[in-house]
Amino acid sequence: MIDARIEVPEVPVRADDLDDASHRLRGRAWAVAPAAQQVVVGWSDLRSRYDAPEAADLVERMAIVEKGSAQTSEAFTRVGEVLDELIDALRLLEKRRAAVVDDSESAMAGGESAGVELSIARLRADIAEVLDQTCRDLGGLAAPPPLPLAADGGAVVPVGPRVTWQMRTEQAASEVLLAPLVEAARGGAGRVRAILAAHPEWAERIRQRPPAARAVRDWWAALPPETRSALTHGAAGVVGALGGVPPLDRVAANRVVAQDRLPTVRREIERLDALLSEGATATLQAERRSALDRLNAERDYLRRVVAGDVQLVLYQPDENRIAEMIGTPGADTRRVLTYVPGTFTSVESFYEGGAQDLAQWLFTQDRGTVAFVWKGADFPGDDGDSGPTEQAVGILEANDQQRARDAGERLARFVQEMQIDPPIAAARQIAGGYSWGLVPVTSSELAGAHYDAVHSFAGAWVPEGWVANGVTTYSHWSYTDFLSMAQDAGLVGSGRNPDVTPGFVSRIYDRPGDYDVRLGSELAPFLDPNGPSLRISTTPFENHQLIVSDRAENRLALDDIRDAVLETKK
Repeated sequence: MIDARIEVPEVPVRADDLDDASHRLRGRAWAVAPAAQQVVVGWSDLRSRYDAPEAADLVERMAIVEKGSAQTSEAFTRVGEVLDELIDALRLLEKRRAAVVDDSESAMAGGESAGVELSIARLRADIAEVLDQTCRDLGGLAAPPPLPLAADGGAVVPVGPRVTWQMRTEQAASEVLLAPLVEAARGGAGRVRAILAAHPEWAERIRQRPPAARAVRDWWAALPPETRSALTHGAAGVVGALGGVPPLDRVAANRVVAQDRLPTVRREIERLDALLSEGATATLQAERRSALDRLNAERDYLRRVVAGDVQLVLYQPDENRIAEMIGTPGADTRRVLTYVPGTFTSVESFYEGGAQDLAQWLFTQDRGTVAFVWKGADFPGDDGDSGPTEQAVGILEANDQQRARDAGERLARFVQEMQIDPPIAAARQIAGGYSWGLVPVTSSELAGAHYDAVHSFAGAWVPEGWVANGVTTYSHWSYTDFLSMAQDAGLVGSGRNPDVTPGFVSRIYDRPGDYDVRLGSELAPFLDPNGPSLRISTTPFENHQLIVSDRAENRLALDDIRDAVLETKK
């Protein structure tokens, strides 16, 4: 049976009210510009009537008023147009809503509800799409810039409207998307699970087009504790990846996700164990053993998550996305490290350990640190095996500018989501990227992320258009390795490598087996004793991995990195 008053959404904005607002805005737009023009005309002949040094300055300032009024008028006009479009859409949606209510009454009488539930789901989706589009349209409106109307030396008075319509529609959109979950949560976690099982498209829509993090933060904070608990346990996959939900609550939700996934992993382990006793080719048996090793690593990792030894703020293994939080945000948090591992990093890299080793080590050096180890986007070579062919493909992918931009945008969004939490926002912000991991770190700066310090650990390159932020410190730590040799030969980075990019302070450590090779000049390939040289190593791959390891050979570098990242020496 369906209660239409609960399940069928009311259109969240009254079309009549918006219609009235649209007319008022258009009227104001028509009124602002002529009035300002009249004022400017009245001042235009001031210099002929009043011969004084300040006359020219006053006339110039009045011209600025005219310019500001024109910008204000344009903003009001465009907002009116957006509201007109929203009005038309909402009137159609209201007719559909009324029809769904009528259908639900007939269904209740006939005992059939499946078709009505589908209509309700489609109506909700269409309402959310209309509001999302309005958010995008209003989000594209820039408020007129502040105009210097004050006298010299005085405070600048901003002129122009504060466009708050976007914030209001974002809030309405989040309510439409999230309200069904809250309604379901009244029946407990089991009811939420049942609803999402019947309507997986709801969770998928939230995942693909999540509400603004600040709106989610306010929404989550206003929920009663029992509702938050029901959502954490019943919609764990949604809550565990939802920007604006506090990090510790996301950790709790992903603990539920891990607990739910464990039985599936155990069953697959049992199936492969049984297959190993059957006859098969050596190649097939090797593949099964490899898959079994991965599943055993995943099972052990998930057990640690469930036990609370590992904290996940993002866990979407089917999409190859994962992010660990090391430490607990609180009053003692002094710094936050966002660490991005390098090429070939996959979710399995977290299971096996290694991806998070450097961040974990830095945390143990000072518990005032909270570290996030992030792999929330496609990494080069993260979807293949480790054979020569797959490695070659991964290296080619590592030079892809589009991959860099996508990863940078996702990382910037993640950083901003974590900074919703006050202890994290108040701490010193540090970013570190190992190998290709430097690429999304510096790309995230182009996407709006800000760090107090950025550290390159054998970093690959910075994206096109990147320049050092004047208030951020940049450091590059490395040995001579296969990547630095490729960079020096011009094969990687196109000259945008951190050891030669302005802004970075580099520290390259020597290792046994490093030496210089003289390059030829006009006599190439013959050697020129006075020509340039190329620094090479006899252990290039070992050196590349060494910089982020806790091996004894890396102790000097680790001590320097610790002092710089944790600021233990001034």
